[in-house]
Amino acid sequence: MAKIKNLKGLMIPITDYPHMPYWATLEEAVVLLNFSYETAHDTILVFEESYRLIGVLDQKEILKNIHPGFSKLSLEKISDKWEKLISTHNLDQLKKPIKDFITPFNIILDVEDHALKAAHLMLKHDIDLLPVKESEKIAGVVKMHDIFHEIATFILKS
Repeated sequence: MAKIKNLKGLMIPITDYPHMPYWATLEEAVVLLNFSYETAHDTILVFEESYRLIGVLDQKEILKNIHPGFSKLSLEKISDKWEKLISTHNLDQLKKPIKDFITPFNIILDVEDHALKAAHLMLKHDIDLLPVKESEKIAGVVKMHDIFHEIATFILKS
């Protein structure tokens, strides 16, 4: 019977994943994620001064905070003009530090953990990304996309 890979072979190294310090602004996060568009990364890892991971900021959270009431508007009130979405107040939001908008990580996996453990935790906690540590330091992240591919490949070979 084939053994499931550990996360070392599935993770994206931290050096290849968008990350920023907690004091960076929401505008800087928009720039970084827009720059990361070609790599399909949709989140930013957020670190404190000592390079300890404190959370994640994703595209949905950024859009929610650029215009906090946007998702609550009725469809009839949604304009097709960008200018209506981005007002002076919304531009002020972009100057705030990302620490105000991050989601903390409560789960960190180890490089020796296996893909099924990651899948279980992602499903249980409804998350698509988990940090992976090696020797007590964050070495990278594993995404549901990659976990699914690993599982699907195993199923299709069976």
